[in-house]
Amino acid sequence: MRDRNNSPLQEIFHNKYILAFLIIDIIAIVALVGIFVNRATKVSSINFNVTPVDATISVNGDKHYSNGQYDIAPGTYKVVISHDGLDTKTMTVDIGARDYANVTVFLADADHNFDYYKLQNSYESYRKLKAIASAENNITTDKDASAQDFIADFERAMSIVDELPIKGYVYSEPSANMSTGGFTIENGLYKKQCTQSACLIVRYYGKDYEKEVLKQIKQAGYNPDDYQLVYERYAK
Repeated sequence: MRDRNNSPLQEIFHNKYILAFLIIDIIAIVALVGIFVNRATKVSSINFNVTPVDATISVNGDKHYSNGQYDIAPGTYKVVISHDGLDTKTMTVDIGARDYANVTVFLADADHNFDYYKLQNSYESYRKLKAIASAENNITTDKDASAQDFIADFERAMSIVDELPIKGYVYSEPSANMSTGGFTIENGLYKKQCTQSACLIVRYYGKDYEKEVLKQIKQAGYNPDDYQLVYERYAK
């Protein structure tokens, strides 16, 4: 029976059943808060820096990852990096509480061939390859140094235009001087006219320019046979 001298709140605390339920609810709330706080203080992250830039990144079978940083629970993860035509790389990544893991990986084919990075639509992937795998950086997770020689040779092939001694013969607008075979040379890397990575586009006007082009390539210390030369006539 209710004691008329007690308030409703006092009645609740005097009812042992209601009081038991209140204690259980309070314990449950405290436990939940503890779990959330514990999880919040243990948030870790994993960062992917992978090339080709469109490679498939799988974490414990989940393929919804790409280049960038993700929050992840502490634990051990199987990371698989794959791309059509290239050799797959697999690694185990251990991540502790409030830890940060960086996965920096590049792919090549099984023979450590890097022809994929010479393709016209692979320029962004090549730039990332150079950033993570060149001799100056070499920040790859798996310590794979196989790309370094390729990068050095490829950079040399791309720099030929800057080294060619073409000043004094090339006109900004060759058609301005119709009495000579004026021409300009530009790097054809990733241009649709080229089918090879080491490609030079020669834009010309007039005659007798071919011998001069070959001469200047040789004077710069390069072998013309190592390059695809694409000749395009200036429109009048």
